[in-house]
Amino acid sequence: MRDHRRGMAAIVMIVLLIILDLIIIRIVIGGARDHVLTARRVETIQAFYAAEAGMNMAIREMMNNTDEDGDTGIGSISDDGNAANDPTFGNAQVVVTRAPPAALPTTLTSQGRSGDARREIEAVVQ
Repeated sequence: MRDHRRGMAAIVMIVLLIILDLIIIRIVIGGARDHVLTARRVETIQAFYAAEAGMNMAIREMMNNTDEDGDTGIGSISDDGNAANDPTFGNAQVVVTRAPPAALPTTLTSQGRSGDARREIEAVVQ
């Protein structure tokens, strides 16, 4: 009779340990998912702020009538097709294009990127 109780206790302990392991695995996987979502949100915010900073840089170039970043265009930022020299803000980079290049009104398009996130801001300057 004692052997049956010991055997039953061992089976109950094994089942409880398996359930506990499944709960721990669920928590770890859920935490990792939340971490990935948080990282994506941060990248999105960084891309937006980079696009906004690029827009401010382009408008400053137009106000000063000087090419401050050396891309041979006033009001465009790093619009030379070379992603290696794009301005960097933390982990984010930005490119601003101007169309038409020399006339007013003109449309500025600022594209910020950080990781997989991309954000675009457009402004019409009179």
